[in-house]
Amino acid sequence: MKQDQIYMLFSMLMAITFSACEAVDPMASEQYRKEIYIVGSYNNVLSFDLPYGENQEAFISLAVSGSLKTERDVNITLAHYDGIISWYNNKYMLDAPVKYQRLPSESIQIPSWTTTIKAGDIYAHLPFTVNSTGLHCDSLYAIPFAIESVSDYMKSEQDTTLILTLNLTNEFSGAYQMEATKSALTEDENGQWSEVGLPIPVSIQRTLTAVSADTVRFFHEKEKETLSEYSNSWNPGEDYFNAINNYCIQFGKVAGTNTFTVEPWGVMDIKDGEATFSNNTFTFWYDYMQGTIRYRMKGTFRK
Repeated sequence: MKQDQIYMLFSMLMAITFSACEAVDPMASEQYRKEIYIVGSYNNVLSFDLPYGENQEAFISLAVSGSLKTERDVNITLAHYDGIISWYNNKYMLDAPVKYQRLPSESIQIPSWTTTIKAGDIYAHLPFTVNSTGLHCDSLYAIPFAIESVSDYMKSEQDTTLILTLNLTNEFSGAYQMEATKSALTEDENGQWSEVGLPIPVSIQRTLTAVSADTVRFFHEKEKETLSEYSNSWNPGEDYFNAINNYCIQFGKVAGTNTFTVEPWGVMDIKDGEATFSNNTFTFWYDYMQGTIRYRMKGTFRK
């Protein structure tokens, strides 16, 4: 290659290099329209885990879209929007056995309906407290929110309303693996009950549902425990709640101990029983009647 050709090629490469260095970085400017929205509102309903008790802290999150951080504070004012509850129930819950209901106003305290996304931030919380004592574990409590106004940028065209629903919990609730045995019992002349025959092993995952700050409920043995498991029946909701009444048992904590009583939730004939809780494990036994035969379930729930 001739020397003048080499020089020309070198000059072109240098020009391309300098040109690339001077090009505008597309990410240095905002790539999207900045909008304010409620986090999780695209699903309409967002579940929040809340323990049973007084003054339990909760919040919803607000955010600003866009590719760059905000350059100034954005004040956001929210409001109750009951209309979204009836809209959602009428659209998605017509056949549901339980529909969303607004959380009683006396159960919630919202110190301020305004929050601020600070300059340079993306998110902000709107905090509040809930008194969940006495709320029923089978109800669907809803706190309906809507963005009323923003001090800068603009509200999202869609994601500005939210039903916040409460998933009530306590320190003993959650998913457990049950390993137990079921045995028939016989009574001797002294009125003492003892196991007869070979015990039947029972192994299944169970959900222990919080019903108060120190009580949990569960389905006996291998009874179906979710509404979806009754979907093929003529009236799934009725059958599900009948099953809760017929087959559910509750462990209730004895104050100041790690011992729990064993009692029926509804009509199940529990004769006796006790449970203890340690290292995320319930160790339990209970006697119950099935027809004219008394049976004993004993084993563990391991969280």
